[in-house]
This record gives sequence, structure tokens and C-alpha cells, in this order.
Amino acid sequence: MDIQGYILDHWQAKMKPETPVIIIYDKEGVYYDLLPIAIEKGFKVIDTTKGALHARLSASRFWCNDLSIDKNVQMIIYRQRPMPTNNRSWVEEPFSCFMKSACIFPYGPQDTYENICRTFLPSKQQDLDKLFANGSTSFNMINALLDGAAYPELEQLTGGKSISEITVGLLALDECTNMNWQKEWRILAEVQFPRLDCTGVSLNEVQNKLWTYLLFSEFVFDLPGALPENLKSVPMAPVEMKEKVYMICDKLRNQINLRETYVRIANKVSEQLKLSEVFVKAKHLGERVTFNFENSVEYNRFIDYIKAGDIQEATRLISKNESGVWYQEEQEVSNYWKLAQHIVDLMQCINNGIETDGTLADLIEWYTNVGCVADNAFRKFHTDKLGMLHLPKQADELTNLINKHYREFTERGVKAYQQLIIDIKDYPKLRNQGYIQFVKPAIKNGKRVVFVMVDAFRYEMGKTFAKSIERNFMERVECLSRISYLPSITRFGMASHMGDISVRNIQGKLQPFIGEQMVSTPEDRITWLKADTNIEVQDFRLEEFNSAKVNDRTRLLVVRSVSIDSAGENDKLNGLATMEREQIRLAKLLDDCKRLKFDEAIIVADHGFMIQPSFNVGDLINKPKGSDISIEESRVIAGNLNDSNDTLSLTTTQLGNDMEVMKLSYAKDYTVFTRGEIYYHEGLSLQENVVPIIRVKLQEEKKRQSFQVSLSYKGKNGGTIFSRRPLIDINTTFANLFADDVIMKLKVTGDNDCEIGEAEDRFYDSVTGLIRIPSGATSVRQLINIRDEYHGNTVTITALDTETNATLSTLRLNFEND
Repeated sequence: MDIQGYILDHWQAKMKPETPVIIIYDKEGVYYDLLPIAIEKGFKVIDTTKGALHARLSASRFWCNDLSIDKNVQMIIYRQRPMPTNNRSWVEEPFSCFMKSACIFPYGPQDTYENICRTFLPSKQQDLDKLFANGSTSFNMINALLDGAAYPELEQLTGGKSISEITVGLLALDECTNMNWQKEWRILAEVQFPRLDCTGVSLNEVQNKLWTYLLFSEFVFDLPGALPENLKSVPMAPVEMKEKVYMICDKLRNQINLRETYVRIANKVSEQLKLSEVFVKAKHLGERVTFNFENSVEYNRFIDYIKAGDIQEATRLISKNESGVWYQEEQEVSNYWKLAQHIVDLMQCINNGIETDGTLADLIEWYTNVGCVADNAFRKFHTDKLGMLHLPKQADELTNLINKHYREFTERGVKAYQQLIIDIKDYPKLRNQGYIQFVKPAIKNGKRVVFVMVDAFRYEMGKTFAKSIERNFMERVECLSRISYLPSITRFGMASHMGDISVRNIQGKLQPFIGEQMVSTPEDRITWLKADTNIEVQDFRLEEFNSAKVNDRTRLLVVRSVSIDSAGENDKLNGLATMEREQIRLAKLLDDCKRLKFDEAIIVADHGFMIQPSFNVGDLINKPKGSDISIEESRVIAGNLNDSNDTLSLTTTQLGNDMEVMKLSYAKDYTVFTRGEIYYHEGLSLQENVVPIIRVKLQEEKKRQSFQVSLSYKGKNGGTIFSRRPLIDINTTFANLFADDVIMKLKVTGDNDCEIGEAEDRFYDSVTGLIRIPSGATSVRQLINIRDEYHGNTVTITALDTETNATLSTLRLNFEND
């Protein structure tokens, strides 16, 4: 180990996940020769001596691309100039914009070059006095005091040059038969790790003592309160070593080949010291999550922040834990924080408020841009929770929180909407007529069109789906908002897409007509479309769609989906998982139609839906009295009806509809006429009435970019995984400097080539099943989730081209898991 490695350790100890940048002010150029070494160690180095403008641009690009994607990378900005000392000089400093997430060197007396040298060589103080008195303090002169390598055996054994590298390298060793390095280890530990018991007859014994010393020290340093008496006898580092201990522990957690070892040892240390029992009543254990039992305290802290309305701290807590080793290694931990993120999304939406002072169009615009986030957060929370096997006890309180806040927020929204809906006839542009507005014009222009009619595809689902398929149809997806035909019942909503309908009373039941033709059933509508277009038309149900059965001459392909509405009607909250799967089918349909050379897809809905977490007794109201009832649903009744305080009555003239009915009586707010109803779509609410029209240009107009992909694990193209949640590296090489994002599929298979897992988080979209690597990122880490039921011996991960399904890269791994 030399002084250069020691200084780099000193710099890195200052850098933390929230401050991954260090700005070095070095007027005399003392540290300039360290820059090449820092680059070798994996730091991004910005050398501003070669031109501040170019350097600032490079730093900004690295900041926006790599630092925003990978929380393990770090950047050094080197300034060969004095540190600014006043406000004016900071204004003139072109790199001051990085200060929010940067630490400064030197900062304080401990950062002077002389003090660093003295802490590096505590036994050479007299020699250092002479060197500094004579001004002979180059790196070579300081290293000369070492009489060669300070710890040659340890350096050869671990491959490390600095204290942190030697320490991490020692803990990473699997075996060592030659223990000749122990004498050096005792000398190093005496100076660098005071109070550590560095004795041991085997590598494993030395490692266990070092692990306990480091992890317990980090835990104690981070404690906001005093250490209990029964733990004060456990060896730990002096407080002066806090930053060094933090740096080494961060390296142990971030080094991919040590993650599984870290988890195993941390659990062992925690159990040996009975920490979960000692701190069972703790409310706060600091900002670092060293041990698994601390996650329970983190869960409770998050809940307290939400209850207090402190969304900023709640968000910070999620971000911190998502980047931690426990999130990556423990399914329960990752499950909790995924649910927590949905609550934060909901609360942020609530804090933005509701647009209640404008017109109906203003309210719809607010809902489609802001308000629908609440619906998405609530639905995704319950959808994700349904599929989670491992959840902590605090998940029940999360559920109560999201149910309560969602109900309160949406009740405010429905009141505003029901006050303004009387003006609906003044907004013809909001009419939900996908065929008239988009399908028919495309057919007239000679296009082959896919017309997808989805029952109960509410706006927030459509918006999320459109965003998902953007990965595969870059800049070719448009999501528009419309208000469904009122009342929002399927036979009216689907028929209205074909044109202006009239609703007639046929034997006591209202039915939609276009001209003299009834268009009530799917068969009616297909017959009408064939007559109106006079072209080759084919019709499929989505779950029965088979691309091999599509005729090459077909110019209008109609695909119908009813699974979302059926799942809601039959399974209520439990049906949310089915709704999510239907979106996956829709994404696959678009991929198939793209390969079939269809030009455009138009996706429409008849109505949305509202789903409540539970039925409250106060939700039930009496039906209005009257006669000539032609519609009787859970949220609307049509006929010659009396008004009541619990209902909102609208005439067909007010709605601007041609209907043979005197009046429509809607249940106010989210009340219902039928006991027990928690899923419905016939009423007046933003969730029930606002729907999407999604336009997708299926064929790509610009030339595809050229890129190469390679998959690796711990830097190798093979190996053994011991976890069901391994991190793999996706490495990309671009032919074009200004390339777009890279889109690919990842397939995870087991011994018999059956799918046994999937990608998860960050770059993966569960609807399309695609991975999106941001432009400029040459390497990213992707989490893989291997299903609990798989007990085979191998795992194969394959990267596939989204267009051709050709193999881009394959990674074959051995699998060992208890």
C-alpha cells in the first residue's frame, strides 16, 4: 500500500450515495498524478486543466446518464485552482452547480496533505517532521519511508493496494492454505483497526472477527441514541474511524460478488449479538440499514412520515432502501418498498389538489394529466399486493392508509365532476367516437387498420399502457382522452364509436341504433362495419386471437376484449391481476399485428370503472320511485322518475343524446342502488366516464440503429448464483454516438428451457416485457427474479431482439439455492 492509495481511500470515504461527486481544489497540483490511478480504480475523472467548458459538458453528461442510472458510480472533478472563498467567487465557479450532490476537498484541517501523511504513517512522525521541514514531500519521498511495500504478503494475497482494497479483498477470499500473511495483518489491524481482535488460526476465523467488527461499528456509529450497556463490551472501532468504516461497509454491500456473503454474515452477526431483541422497541436506528432486522424499523418510519404528511422524507426513505442490499436480496423488503412507492404516488397526487374552479374541460384536463395518477397508484398497489407471497406485518397498515386516502380524494373529485357534467353537450370534441374520428379516415387513406375494442379500459390504464408500449413503438403512440357515451353501458359505448346513435325503447329495453340498424351486440357492430367499409374485415376475441388465421387481404382487423370488465364484475379486487394480464395480451397483439404489416392500431373503450376497497353501509341509497323503467343498473336508472336528495337527474336534452327516455337518475357521489357493489361503471365519475383512445403507428419509418449487447455476471460470462434475485450486467455498444435508447427482451429459462423467472424493477416494463436501456449508458445492472417454485440446477438468461426475436446474447449460470 502507498500514499496514493491511502489518499484515494480518504477521498472515497467522503463520498456517499447522496454525494457521489467530490470536487478537488488543488492550487499547487499536489494530487494531479493521482488522476490516472483514480481512473484505473473505476472513478469517472473530470480533468478541468484541459479546458473548463469541455470538462463541464463531460461532467454534465456523466451526471445525467451514468450517475442517474447507477448509484454505485462516483465522479471526481479536479480543479487546479484555489477553492472559492466568497459568494462572488462561487458564482464565477463553473462547477458550483454540482455542489448539491458533491463533497469538497480539502475541507478542514484533517484534509491537509501533511495531516493525511501523518495518519498514513503514524509510526514515522520524526521522519515526516524532517521531510516537511525540508519541503521534500512528494509521493515518492513519503513512500520511501515504507522501506518498500508496507504489507507485501497482504497485497499479493488480496490484490489490493489501499487499506480498503486489502480489507475488502481479504473478506472476499474463499480459501487460503498459506497463513504467512497473519503477521502483517496484525500490524495493519493494530494501526488501522484499533480494538479489533486480529488473532485467528484460519482465514475463516480472521474474517468472522473482521466482519463483526466492521458491521457492529457501522451500526453503532449510525445509532441516534446511546448503546445499551450489554453491548458496550463488543469490540468496535473508535469514532474517529467512522468515515473509513462507512466506506468499507459500502464497498462490501456494493461489490456484487460479496452481496450474498454480506447478507449471510450480517444475519449471523445480528443473531449472535441478539440485536433484534435488544432493539425490539426502537423507533429509529439511524440512516444506514446494516442488519436485516432494521428493515422493520424503516417500515414503521415510513408509515409515520405518511401519517404526518411528510412526503419528502417518505420519498427519501424509499430511494435509500431501494438502492440497498436488502432490497435486492430479500423479497419481503423489496415488496414492502414497492407498495410504499404507490402510496407516495397517491399522496403526491393528492397534494397537487383538484381543479374545481374551471369548466368541465378544465377538470378533464386536470384528471388526465394529474388526477388519474391516484387511480393508477391505488390499482397498482392492490394488483402488486395480490401477487406478493412475502410481506411484513406493516403491509396491512399500508393497505389501510391507501384505502383511506384514495376514498377521501376520489370523493372530492366525483363531487366536482357531477357538478359540471351537465355541460357535457357543449363539448363535442370529447365525444368517444374512435371509428369515425380515426379508423375510417385511415382506411380511406389505404391503410391496414387494427380496431381494438376494450370493455372497461379506463383512462389511467390506457395512459399507462400507452407509456409502456412506447418502448417498442418509439414516438409512434398517442393517447387521447374522451368522455364515454352516457349512460356508460357497453352496448351504447361501443356503438357510439361507429357514429351518432339513437337509443330506442325496444320491448322495454333501450337499444342503440345507427339509422335503422340496431348495433347492440358485437355481431351487430361487425355487420355494420362490413357494410360501411365494403372491405375485407376479420373479427377476433382477444383471448382467441391467432395471427396465423389473419388473412393477408384483411384491411380492417377488429379485436374485442371483455376480460377487464368480467374480472371486475366477478372477482372485484381479486380481478385486478386479470386486468393487468389483459394489458400484456394487448401488447402482444400489437407486436403480432406489426409483424403482419398492419399500418395502424386504434384502441378504444366503451367506459371505465370504479372499484372501492370495501362496501360501506352508507354507500347504499334507495332507488328513486317512478314508472316506465328501461334501465336499472347499480348506479343509474332510466324512466319516468321522481327526484331525490340522493340522486342527480339529467334529461337526454341536457346530455345532448337522442334517447327514448324521460330522465336518467344517477346515484350521487359513489353511492349505489344495489347492496354490496364495489365495482361499477354505469355512474357519473371521472373513473367511470373518462376513457382513452390510443393511436399506434405500427410500422417504423426510420432506419433501426445498430448496437451490440453482452450479458455478464460478476464481470464474467458464467458462474454460479446462490440467490433467487441475482444482479446481472447488461453491456451495450453503439455504432452511433448519438444513438437512441436500446430496447430488448430478456428471457429467463431453467433446465428444460421453461421460463422460470423474469426481469424486475428499473429498466423492465411488466406489460410489454421489454427492457429499455437509456441512451449513453454502456453498462447497467438488471435485477432478475427467479420464481420460488424453481429448484433446478441452471439458469439461462437470453437477450432477444424485439423485432426479429434473434438472440443478442446468452448468459448460462449454475444455480444453487436452499
